[in-house]
Amino acid sequence: RRRSRRAAARTSVKIQCRKGALGLGPNIGNKMLDISDSGLRMIIAQSVDLLAEVEIIIDGYGMKDRIKRIGNVRWQVKMDDGQFLVGIEFQKCLSYRDWQIIASPN
Repeated sequence: RRRSRRAAARTSVKIQCRKGALGLGPNIGNKMLDISDSGLRMIIAQSVDLLAEVEIIIDGYGMKDRIKRIGNVRWQVKMDDGQFLVGIEFQKCLSYRDWQIIASPN
């Protein structure tokens, strides 16, 4: 059972993922697969340690401000193409309104 409902992100949503809580360094995020109020599942370009902190920045059409969240990598799977599929849990949950803006209605 999941504690939060998941949904795919709208196509207009852009995401960045940076190692560490300070947001320094290159963007390693490639694609967000789905999101809930407590975390997200995404594809990243390089390996990250389990429980490592990452900064997530979400931006897109119709959003007044960027959404920044610090999260912890909960699991990671290496894909055949050399990228990594990760699950990230936010340290502070998204508001329902923010989640509705990001999530696809379908």
